[in-house]
Amino acid sequence: MRSVGWRHVAALLGCHRCGVVTRSDSIGRYHAEVRTSVNPGFPQAQTMIRTFVSPLGHNKAVYENVIVPFDGTQPGRAALAPAADLAWRSGARVVIVNNTDASDRASRDALKSRAMSLSGADVDFWVDLDHSLGVALVEAAKFRSKPIICISVKGKQGGLFGKRWTLPQLGEDVLRQSPVPVLVIGPETDTSRGLPMSEIVVSTDGSSASEQIIPLAVDWAAAFKLRFILVGVVHQDSTDNKGELDYLARHVDAVRGKVPEARFELLRATDPASGLIEFLDEHDDAVIAMSTHGRSGVSRSALGTVALKVVAHSKRAVLLQRPTEG
Repeated sequence: MRSVGWRHVAALLGCHRCGVVTRSDSIGRYHAEVRTSVNPGFPQAQTMIRTFVSPLGHNKAVYENVIVPFDGTQPGRAALAPAADLAWRSGARVVIVNNTDASDRASRDALKSRAMSLSGADVDFWVDLDHSLGVALVEAAKFRSKPIICISVKGKQGGLFGKRWTLPQLGEDVLRQSPVPVLVIGPETDTSRGLPMSEIVVSTDGSSASEQIIPLAVDWAAAFKLRFILVGVVHQDSTDNKGELDYLARHVDAVRGKVPEARFELLRATDPASGLIEFLDEHDDAVIAMSTHGRSGVSRSALGTVALKVVAHSKRAVLLQRPTEG
């Protein structure tokens, strides 16, 4: 397999602005080429791209395209290392999405030809002039095989469960509309080691909506050789929890054929989000998988109350999938 020249890609990630092209083929793919305004973060971008074009991972591919935004900001870069790590594990291509303006049609056509010559097998670019960055990610996913979107929603927030934290617009756009799973890097997520994974924690509240995340988590556990931990949360003062324990045991028994290292835990906490966050604090190399909405049902909001708090305060990456209604 031919690897893209990392100097070209690093230059793109090191720019404040990128040139843009129009649609390059029948499926609506875009490519971008570099202008000359260099970002001081160039060395970090260079390091990230070395990771992007590493040899393929050794696991069966769950994904073929890991789609990640790049807007040139420091918070925006937080998703790059985890996206690269996931791509390596999957043997996937990293697709960098940007929505930078180009001045005129002639400039776009000129950039189109040059950018296509730079785009390699392991890193590709998608530039969408018609949508916000979040919507551009969703659009890119529609034209890529086996895609997953990886985003960062880092930003300012209040104390733990004090001042309500809200998703930035990019997160709102992606999580409301994405037809594919989304890996979210929250404000507290530690990305210093990329995406360390030895286990996947799967959250369910007993609703059919929350259970829809289980097949995806099983696929991750099987493909990436992860321990599978199904968790439920009950109030700390509850006494008779036989029903909840039986429920978790049934679901774990059902997945053991694919993931032998499957187990369950019933957590006690003042509320579900607190219980999950405290549990994750004790599991350094975990990713938590959950539906965007649970017992309260799918609504127009991007995330349900529990998922929003977990994204806001968890130190681990959150794998989210919007449940289907009905």
